[in-house]
Amino acid sequence: MIPRTTLTVTNGRCTVAGHELFAGTMDDAVVAIDALRRRGGLHLVVTLNVDQILTLERDPQANEATARASIRTIDGAPVLAVAKLLGARNVHRITGADLIEAVSQSAAGRGWRVAVVGGAPGVAEHAVARLSARSGADLHAVAAPLFDDRGHDPADATIRALTSLAPDVVFVCFGAPKQELWVAQWRDRLPPAVYIGAGAAVDFAAGTRLRAPRVVQRIGGEWLWRLAQEPRRLVWRYLVRGPRFVLIAARSIAQGLQRGGVGGRSREEPHARRGLSDDRQGEAGPRASSIAGHEAHRGVRDAEASRPR
Repeated sequence: MIPRTTLTVTNGRCTVAGHELFAGTMDDAVVAIDALRRRGGLHLVVTLNVDQILTLERDPQANEATARASIRTIDGAPVLAVAKLLGARNVHRITGADLIEAVSQSAAGRGWRVAVVGGAPGVAEHAVARLSARSGADLHAVAAPLFDDRGHDPADATIRALTSLAPDVVFVCFGAPKQELWVAQWRDRLPPAVYIGAGAAVDFAAGTRLRAPRVVQRIGGEWLWRLAQEPRRLVWRYLVRGPRFVLIAARSIAQGLQRGGVGGRSREEPHARRGLSDDRQGEAGPRASSIAGHEAHRGVRDAEASRPR
């Protein structure tokens, strides 16, 4: 049985359902992705919003996929607000839509090959064309598997295409938790790369959906913007299911007070899984290890400050 989901902050580090969330800016996230890429193997990045956190409480498979992720960022504005209230340090909203832009901008200089999988027919191709024109990066659209009503999919063609392409980073845009579960299901056959669950990022990159203006994003109103664009699809998520997050927030704050008050001053919890788990650090270098703890984060910041601009 999955325990009730809460957000917990210990020594400035935030966990949700026992899984540590990434602490750092978008630039730090790109550095961490590069560290994972250089290590080799298959890595998953999840961007957790309110809906995904609610799913953790009822879906053991989604919970397990999140536990196995190498990086877990905060996507939802309400999640970020609660984390900060509890005393989390250096946490920022890092969405799939932001990551696809940031990774594309960095890919050209770093020599990355990036694949985009998902979206309606032709959308990934349009997204790749627009992103490549802006960044000059080596981006490729890969045909998405055709899911049937039971969630099964003919993955062979997509896996073969990705294997032939040998990408460094793959944006998987099927929507959560389908995209994370797909990576988990086929991870033994997928080529090594950093796989980022990015949902509607492909639509925003292609311009088939308009993202909320920055000012609306900053005040936490992006969900209203999206609801106005797709009311029939999103009304259940935002107006019926979404308010249940209030219970998680209240429970998290109450537990924070019981543990010594909000502000991250509560006692240490040694068993929390980290943003980049210990068994995934190895020889990835100080930048990858920075995800795992405050001291290493400071080392990354020092290294970045001394790097020639």
